Amino acid sequence: MNIERELGFKLQHGIKKDEPLSGHTSWMVGGPADYFLYPAGLEELLEIVRYSDKHGLPLYILGNGTNLLVLDGGIRGLVIKIGSPFNYTERENRFLVAGAGIPMSALANSAAETGLSGLEFAIGIPGLLGGALIMNAGAFGGYIGERVYTVKLVDFTGRVVTMTREELNFGYRESSLIGKGIIFEACLELEKGDPERITRVMEKYSSDRQDRHPNLPSAGSVFRNPPEKPAGKIIEEAGAKGMRIGGAEVSRKHANFIVNTGDATAADILNLIRAVRQLVKDKYELDLHPEVRIVGEER
Repeated sequence: MNIERELGFKLQHGIKKDEPLSGHTSWMVGGPADYFLYPAGLEELLEIVRYSDKHGLPLYILGNGTNLLVLDGGIRGLVIKIGSPFNYTERENRFLVAGAGIPMSALANSAAETGLSGLEFAIGIPGLLGGALIMNAGAFGGYIGERVYTVKLVDFTGRVVTMTREELNFGYRESSLIGKGIIFEACLELEKGDPERITRVMEKYSSDRQDRHPNLPSAGSVFRNPPEKPAGKIIEEAGAKGMRIGGAEVSRKHANFIVNTGDATAADILNLIRAVRQLVKDKYELDLHPEVRIVGEER
């Protein structure tokens, strides 16, 4: 089997072999992908998935690389990058149809510009719509799952499937979309609103995020918030702010962020996650659960 010859010539952007994923993640760490593919549209995505299914190749989907730790050994099989070919929106009355490759901030702005309210919370959320749907991303009391009308995806045999809100379940940082396939489009139900008011709300949310969040490379919140209190507050009270392993550091600005100070490896970040969890466990008998996905192989 020669993947580059059999599949690569069918793709506008071809196939990259042993592509470093550090250039595709917000933490700026991660080993190589065996094969890195960037489909130019839905037909190429279907071609890739069907090839993967036929040959039994592992398949991993990558968006903006946020909320994600790729380990230093990289990812085996095919890594599909969902990007700009799936970055679009179209208003249909009170509905907004959006591609899975649109950044969440751009989605919020697109809704505001057309006078649709309900996505103000999404301004400043890192990552793309597809990943946000999988993890039911939220902020300021709003969650993307609350706005879903339908989701279109390619299942792992290469069939296009449409799922309605009645078929989907969304929880805290999780959804029933996990493992169902590759999301390429969603229809969101919103409300008509005043663009100026919507913009003012988004400006406030954006300012709040900038005040609280660090500027160094990170992957957003590392741990899920327990019911008792926010994870960042627990980590800060445990004395972990500024804790460091190699080039990875618990942010001094927000303790639920781990930042890459410049030369961190995925191993540094993973070991720091483990150290913070152990510190909180020892002090409070509390298990913190990672919100970030940890994928790939250790070196």
